[in-house]
Amino acid sequence: MTIANHVGIHASQIVDVYEQIHTMEALTINPDTMAVFDRFLSLLSNEHGSEFAEQVLAQDKIRAIKPQIQHLFSLASSMYERHWAQRLVSSDTPQQVLQTEYPYFKHYQRATGLEINAIKSLAADPVKQVLMVGSGALPLTSLALHNAGLQVDNLDIQHDDLLLGKQVCKALSADNQMGFIHNDICEQAELDRYDVIWLAALVGDEQLKDKIIAHLYEHMRPGAQLVVRTAFNLRTLLYPSVDEGGLAPFQLKLKIQTYADNFHSILIAQKPV
Repeated sequence: MTIANHVGIHASQIVDVYEQIHTMEALTINPDTMAVFDRFLSLLSNEHGSEFAEQVLAQDKIRAIKPQIQHLFSLASSMYERHWAQRLVSSDTPQQVLQTEYPYFKHYQRATGLEINAIKSLAADPVKQVLMVGSGALPLTSLALHNAGLQVDNLDIQHDDLLLGKQVCKALSADNQMGFIHNDICEQAELDRYDVIWLAALVGDEQLKDKIIAHLYEHMRPGAQLVVRTAFNLRTLLYPSVDEGGLAPFQLKLKIQTYADNFHSILIAQKPV
């Protein structure tokens, strides 16, 4: 089979599974639905090489549905987070549920641990206060940052998700002193107190991300770091992606392309001193 044939078949498989999800009567969290999503995610694995991924992404049938895929994945991700957040809040043993039942617990541990080590290594001064933008209903990154000894504020534009996330944090860490801010990040002006700002992968579409990064650059203090969760290769069908050029005038300090079961890639930049 030629590479062109392989590309065409792979693109058709992506379209077929997307249509299967899109035509569901309702998105619900159950084994059958999750099996379809797992198949879809496996088709978008980062294990595919860049050349192959670029050819798949260039297919007309893929380009035509990319915005719809991103919208669908955003809705599904929010629903999935709320499902698990409600399970944790209603459980008598939330730590046990998180560590033994939530499928992506180890992923969050690895990804956030990698980010924390990176920002500490790059920082000229100790990192103390951080902001998580797009903390959502299941703020596991925020909890990991808190457990690493950092002072954490959470910001989300969705009020219900923010309140549910606050309940999750209380259930998993009753004595936490985290802040919770209901706001649009582009309306948030008090950003110069943070040593690092995390930007979640699903915050804003590709055009809005440009606006967000410009706003952050204007209001962050010189020397502060920005952690941007993004995507590359076939994963850009799921997440609105940011590349190195999209971070200007921040100075790129580290680029981490993740593979296998990690969903997002990482860009770490600094506002010039």
